[in-house]
Amino acid sequence: MKCPNCNKEGNALKRIFSKRKGLPNRYCVYCNSEVKVSYNWGKISLLTAGIFVVLIIINYILQTMGWPGITGGFAGGLAGAIIAVYMRKPPFMKVELVKPSRKKRRN
Repeated sequence: MKCPNCNKEGNALKRIFSKRKGLPNRYCVYCNSEVKVSYNWGKISLLTAGIFVVLIIINYILQTMGWPGITGGFAGGLAGAIIAVYMRKPPFMKVELVKPSRKKRRN
């Protein structure tokens, strides 16, 4: 994710937008500007379906080779981790600037 006001970026583990109690929008940690985060759930559902089809194919290939295959816990954890990382990328999420911050902060 990237802030449209200060152009700071977070990584896969650090969120730069925090939600405040009782308010509908999120705020940038660095510049305190108000942003609206919207997810494209249609693309996320296609990503989920694609990941599950690939896991089923991998499981079938492993079983035809004589190996035990993928357990349900491992497949679910792998799918959840991939979806959690990819759903925060730009094709699946849109960040709109609602109100820019007027203050200058040093970070």
